[in-house]
Amino acid sequence: MARSPIKAASESDVTSATEKALNFDDDTLRAIGEEYKNKGNVYYKKKDFSNAIYFYTEGIKVNCKDEELKAKLYSNRATAHFYLGNYKDSLSDAKVATELQPRYVNAIVRGASACVELNQFEEAIAWCDKGLAIDKNNKTLLELRSRSTKEQNKLQDTAFMARSPVKAATENDDTSAVEETLDFDDDTLRGELKHF
Repeated sequence: MARSPIKAASESDVTSATEKALNFDDDTLRAIGEEYKNKGNVYYKKKDFSNAIYFYTEGIKVNCKDEELKAKLYSNRATAHFYLGNYKDSLSDAKVATELQPRYVNAIVRGASACVELNQFEEAIAWCDKGLAIDKNNKTLLELRSRSTKEQNKLQDTAFMARSPVKAATENDDTSAVEETLDFDDDTLRGELKHF
């Protein structure tokens, strides 16, 4: 269906006006992003994580060129998501934050924490190793790594135990068959010995 020329013209006018309104220099965009981050932090401190997420998201939408600020916005939003139990969103934001600032330990901690909550222990260990390469004494990362290693080992033990009864049953069946064969051979041998 063709669009009305009048509607199309008005839409382009709105788009042009919006683009002009957002055509700020990067210092202005950074200041706007900082303001959104600060508002998000106020709500975060009040434990109003939903509103904190809203303001961090608005700060991200500003799309300034300051990668450190963007990494902080994503990391802060990851933390707010984490406390709401949105672990997948938390992990996603932590990944973006570390893509922007690979040595940003707060985002790495959040990524590792989200992985632990999602029972992705191998990935949590990888996050921890990445962070510990930057800050080898980070207590949170050391604890998360230790916990992840223990949980991963439990999962491996559980997986082994789950397979073991099947394997044991198969081995028992094989052993019983061998024993029956041996018993048969034994009986046969006894019978042959009586003939002597």
